[in-house]
Amino acid sequence: MIDTTGTAASGRRAALTAARTWWPAIRLGVQDAHRVYHPPPGRPGRTPAHKGMAMRPVSVTTSRDAVRLDGWFVPGDGPHTVVVCHGMGRTRSAVLDHIRLLHDAGHHVFAYDLRNHGGSSSDRRLGRMASRFTSDLRDVLAAVAADAEMGEGRLAVLAFSFSTWPAVYALKGKGPEVAAVICDSGPMYDIPSGFRHFASLRWGTLGEEWKRPGAYGLYRFAFTLAGTRMLAVRNWPPPLPGVRTRLMFIAGANDPVVPAGQVMRVARRYPGAERWVAPEAQHMNAVRLDREEYRERVVGFLSRAFGEAT
Repeated sequence: MIDTTGTAASGRRAALTAARTWWPAIRLGVQDAHRVYHPPPGRPGRTPAHKGMAMRPVSVTTSRDAVRLDGWFVPGDGPHTVVVCHGMGRTRSAVLDHIRLLHDAGHHVFAYDLRNHGGSSSDRRLGRMASRFTSDLRDVLAAVAADAEMGEGRLAVLAFSFSTWPAVYALKGKGPEVAAVICDSGPMYDIPSGFRHFASLRWGTLGEEWKRPGAYGLYRFAFTLAGTRMLAVRNWPPPLPGVRTRLMFIAGANDPVVPAGQVMRVARRYPGAERWVAPEAQHMNAVRLDREEYRERVVGFLSRAFGEAT
C-alpha cells in the first residue's frame, strides 16, 4: 500500500506558497490599475500667480455625473483660448511652464484638474473611464466657449500623456469647433502594450519582497487586464472624416513612458497632422529640454490654426 499522506501535505504546502506569492501580485496589479484613474491626493501645487500671471478660478460641473472640475483661467491678450489638460497622476500645477508659453504668445489659457485629480471631485467609478474623461473635456470646451471672456475667439487643446486620448476622441462628438489639438507625449497606439509597459515601469520601483518567481507576470497580467477594462476604449485610433481640426503630435526621443514610435503610429493615421520628435525630451518635458524649438513649433502651429479658422 502506498502512503500518499506526505505527498498530499507537500502539495498543500506548495499550493499555499503559490497562493501567498500570486494573490498579492494580482491584488497589487488591480490596485495600481485603479490608481491610474484615481491617484492618491497630493499637496496643493503652485499656481499661475507664482509665475506672475493673473488668474481667476473657474469650476465646470460635468453633464454626465455632476463631477466638479476645478480650473484656472489665465487671461492673455486674446482673443483665442487654449485648454490645457495635464497628464495622468498629475495636476494643472504640472503645466505651468506651458501656461506661461501660451500666455506669452498672447493666448487665453484654461487649465483644469481631471476628475479624481487635484482640486476636482472624485467619481468612485470603475468602468468606461475613457468616455468619462472625453465627456469631461467636451463639457469644458462648451463652458469655455460660453464664457464671455474665454469664448471670444477660437479654441484649441494642448493635452499631455493620458489626456491625449480624450483630446483626439473629443473631436468625434458634438460641441464647439476646435481649431487645433496638440498631443504632447501621447497617445499610445497599442493600448494593451502600453499598459504592459507601464506595469514593467511600476514593477521596477517595488521592493525585493515582491520579486518572487512568477509574481511579475501575474502583476503585469492583472494590471493590464484591469486597466484596459476600466478604460474601455473602442475603435482606436478613431477615424475623423470631415473633421477640420488641425492636429500636431509631439513625442520625446528619450521618453521611457510613452515611446516616440507609439505616438508617431497614431500620428500617421491622420495624414494632415504635423509630427515632431523632440530630440532631447523625455516624458512631457520638451518645453524645458527642447525649449526654443518647442516654443517655435507650438506657437507657430497655433498661429496657423487660428489664422485658418478665422
